[in-house]
Amino acid sequence: MRILFVEDDEDLGEIVKYNLEKENFEVDWILDGKGALEKAFSSNYDLVILDIMLPGLDGKEICKLLRENEKTKDVPIIMLTALCDEDTKVESFSYGADDYVTKPFSIKELIARIGAINRRLKLSENEKLSFKGITLDRMSKEITVDNQPVQLTKTEYQLIELFLSNPNKVFSREELLEKIWGKEHSENTRTLDVYISRLRKKLGNYGKYLRTLPRLGYKLTAEEK
Repeated sequence: MRILFVEDDEDLGEIVKYNLEKENFEVDWILDGKGALEKAFSSNYDLVILDIMLPGLDGKEICKLLRENEKTKDVPIIMLTALCDEDTKVESFSYGADDYVTKPFSIKELIARIGAINRRLKLSENEKLSFKGITLDRMSKEITVDNQPVQLTKTEYQLIELFLSNPNKVFSREELLEKIWGKEHSENTRTLDVYISRLRKKLGNYGKYLRTLPRLGYKLTAEEK
């Protein structure tokens, strides 16, 4: 799950980002409202966690603008703020917030609330898979990279769907051969390596995240080497 986290308190931001990443969420942390909008409109996120009192542009206005934009209108939003009055809560929900957490808060509670949203977003055959700027629409079988369509062969599509469905999972070459070509396949690992190489090129700047692990296989990961 990729999260856009918007919080101008640097001490709190560090704590929240650290704990979310411990739970294997991918987190982009932004300190101001204008920067948050730019990031939201230029990248793909599964969830936005949004403070209200922000420099430049307040969180309620950001929430409203996200809901008005075609790209971000369906992205869940959790407001995370010190403002606990009823009017602010009601206004935030009217602007399109999905949840509202007041400071001070428990990290465990925040993670539980994220988990509840994540369960609602669990993939089905008609939903989308995404990783950084890569998006796969299972219904239309369309792949986009930074919102631009990319043409893949059937095998390349099967590979990227498998990796997107299992981020950070290591697949051995033999496991990939069986999953793509079946247990009775006659392909060799060199064939697989060629397909992986072609797929990386088609993924552009994101191809580097499809990593080769010597003697182990491949995995799709945002982790630093």
